[in-house]
Amino acid sequence: MNLDEPIMHFIKGSDKIKITNIYSSNERSDMMKNLLSKVFSKKAKIQIEFCQNNLDRFLNEQTVADYGKFLSNPRIQYKEYECLSECKLCKKTPYAKVNGQIMSGEDSQDLLNQLHDELK
Repeated sequence: MNLDEPIMHFIKGSDKIKITNIYSSNERSDMMKNLLSKVFSKKAKIQIEFCQNNLDRFLNEQTVADYGKFLSNPRIQYKEYECLSECKLCKKTPYAKVNGQIMSGEDSQDLLNQLHDELK
């Protein structure tokens, strides 16, 4: 019997045919893992928006590297915009919009620490 081909079963007292596949134990195990990973989903992705003007104003060489490492996390989706229309805040402190909410820090490292906390 070829395990890749579907098996047809006739249902008694009906004109319906039920088609099923026979899977190996490894295939069933993989299917169960996929199902469980969907049911018990991993932590949600975090969406972060940055103002390019704000980044230019507050980031330095060290924090650029730290941010780059942080933003490489697969749970993070980010975009940089030329402006996020938060000009008063932008002039005073580093900030980002995290899942639509503004988050600001005393300096760029403080903001990065707060962003790390969002992943937990």
